[in-house]
Amino acid sequence: MAEAEDRIPVNAKTFQEPLGKLGETIVQKLMREGKNHFNAPASVSDDIAMMLRYSLSVYRLLFYLNADVRRQTDTDWSIRYGVTAMSLVRSLIDCLFNITLILQNPAEKGAAYRKSGMRKTLDDLKEDAQRYKGETEWESYVSQRRHVVERLVRMSGFTEDEVMKQPMWPTMGKYLKSMPPGGVLSEHQEFLKTFTYLGWRQYSALSHGAYEAFMGTLGHVPVGSYYVEDFLPRESRPKVEDSYDVFVSTHIGRAALVLLCTITEIQAYAHFDGANINERICRIWKALEPLFEGKELYDGRYAKLMADRGISRS
Repeated sequence: MAEAEDRIPVNAKTFQEPLGKLGETIVQKLMREGKNHFNAPASVSDDIAMMLRYSLSVYRLLFYLNADVRRQTDTDWSIRYGVTAMSLVRSLIDCLFNITLILQNPAEKGAAYRKSGMRKTLDDLKEDAQRYKGETEWESYVSQRRHVVERLVRMSGFTEDEVMKQPMWPTMGKYLKSMPPGGVLSEHQEFLKTFTYLGWRQYSALSHGAYEAFMGTLGHVPVGSYYVEDFLPRESRPKVEDSYDVFVSTHIGRAALVLLCTITEIQAYAHFDGANINERICRIWKALEPLFEGKELYDGRYAKLMADRGISRS
């Protein structure tokens, strides 16, 4: 991988707002037109829209925390907040995994995604009921919460028996360890493995507070340096602060790429019309392709996927 200082500069103005607006366009398309583009219940496109809007919220939060005006004028702002927030890139990756897995078979996988979440909630409520049996406030809470979940099960067109028989939705790690017949990883698994290599894996390590995250660089200095800057030798402290601009540009770029991957996958499946969606996707890929990871992802998957699915400039 290219070192951070060797990266080709990318102007955030070329993708920050355009990508956010494009994501919101896709959310609106999913909620308003999704049932016409997926051979599945409307709840499937609704759930994809929810994950996409969550991804957009993460993306916008990263920009919000690192805006120049905030860093320069907010006396409560701290570099540590920006470093900590970057672990949310892992959430973007998980949403990309969930959505691409659903898109393999929206009717089957979409139902499994929702039923699994409902089963997990009902299992948790059962555990709470057993743990706090005899405590009036807890029993009231569990009863009310269970009533809400049961109603959602019915509204989703499932029975409680169907929900309780649903296998749990896999984590990305578990999915990548499951070997298909023939002992060869699928194309989808090989693609997702991209996000398990060191540069991407450190987001998960940081969210878990693992030592390898704090010793990892993710920029010019070890991540742990940002949290103990005041204990470092005085001559070393300026290096930590000076490294933050490189840190931010690296991870904002990666966040944008994961969000763009998600949007591209949805459009490749749904083929939404109008709003110049295809052209906008192509324009943002062009803006982000100079990034090392951008070129890797585009050349490795998206150039062919977009060509095969007719995503091109008008």
